[in-house]
Amino acid sequence: MFTVITNPKFVQGAGVVPADSMGQTKKAKSKTIQTLPSEERLLEYEERIHQLETCYRITSLLNSELNQTILLDTIMNIAKKVMKADASSLLLIDEEHGDLVFQVALSRVGEAIKGLTRIKLGQGIAGTVAKTGRAMVIKDAYKSKKFDPSYDKKTGFKTGSILCAPLKARDKVIGVCQVIHRGGKGKVFSRKDLALFKLVCDSAALAIQNARMHHVLMEKQRLEKDMEFAQSVQESFLPQNFPEHPDFWFSASSIAAKNVGGDYFDFIKLSPSTLGILLGDVSGKGVPAALQMARLMSDFRYVSTKNSEPKDVLREVNNIFFERSYRGMFTTVIYMVLNMKTKTIQVANAGHLAMLLQHNCGKVEEVAQATGTPLGMLPHATYQQEEIKLQPGDRVVLLSDGVIETKSMEGELFGQRRLVDFLEKEKGEPAVLLQQLEIALNKFSTDAPQFDDKTTVSFQVRS
Repeated sequence: MFTVITNPKFVQGAGVVPADSMGQTKKAKSKTIQTLPSEERLLEYEERIHQLETCYRITSLLNSELNQTILLDTIMNIAKKVMKADASSLLLIDEEHGDLVFQVALSRVGEAIKGLTRIKLGQGIAGTVAKTGRAMVIKDAYKSKKFDPSYDKKTGFKTGSILCAPLKARDKVIGVCQVIHRGGKGKVFSRKDLALFKLVCDSAALAIQNARMHHVLMEKQRLEKDMEFAQSVQESFLPQNFPEHPDFWFSASSIAAKNVGGDYFDFIKLSPSTLGILLGDVSGKGVPAALQMARLMSDFRYVSTKNSEPKDVLREVNNIFFERSYRGMFTTVIYMVLNMKTKTIQVANAGHLAMLLQHNCGKVEEVAQATGTPLGMLPHATYQQEEIKLQPGDRVVLLSDGVIETKSMEGELFGQRRLVDFLEKEKGEPAVLLQQLEIALNKFSTDAPQFDDKTTVSFQVRS
């Protein structure tokens, strides 16, 4: 041990300490350079530095992995290695049921543990940590009142010392992480170990949250792409041009909502003087609905060329659709045959909104009510049809439920009554009528989000 004298005063030229400096010398004896740290202490320092470096690497590694399955397994392998534990496990809270569910269990009985029942919040050490949000260090599990030995009995595993810490995201517990058995004979986890373990868990929780947010973002982007594809399918199958005839005006409009549905319409030329007209709505949204819509339109075009009666067309298309439909999918549809020479309509309805017939006097009448079963619900369903004679100036309107179910900012529906009032006031030909209807619907809804397509078909006998 060396003694350092602070502020020494030498006699000029003599190099000796004067008598009046002896007191200062005694005080200086207390300021000594301590003996070098012991080898054990140095090893402890090195271990702590290594652990902190590992924590830094953990954060970098975890934040670079966005696949949650791989991420969770990585977390527990790191935790087990850093804490020098014999076993580790990670449990996440099931948001639907509120229980803890094993996601990863690394030990000789890991797979057996993962297959066990859920852990309720407040049950055992893991359940207690999840419920309270406070970490626990247990030197001997069997001496803790919180320990639940039932899992050891089922697996044959012998639990000893435990570190258990919550996984928190934005101050909300999303799960727990635990390591079991401190490596080395007779060693147990300490408060110092818990402090390090909590750092690992904090990094893990952040990484899990990032992975979840990434998954949500990817799912959102996937759905948006699905919607774009569904809309392109829908638009590619809908008629872009409408029939032309000296005695009739024809028009149609289909406005896709954000959640693209399965609205469809078609004009099918059956002969020089007859025209098949249909409007339907497939249940469901997105790609499945769009694909079913496309196949239905193909079915109608094929079947309608073989059957002149609308009721027979619906019956045959229903049988085809019933055999092919999946996940309980069905469609409502109204189908008619317009004879442009005799100015008559034969119409049948499979669970769709009634046809609106506006007489030349302006009065609106509901025709061909939704008495038939939607296509795809029952095999061998039969349908009824009506025949209607049109007069000059009469106007026919077919629509999907998205029109009358347009919502205002206050959640009020546009409704059938408003639609009828609109039709009775609007005197323009079909193309003008549908343009004005779109304006009226937009004015009613303002910026309220709409979740269903709005499809309308209209034709009118020229006066």
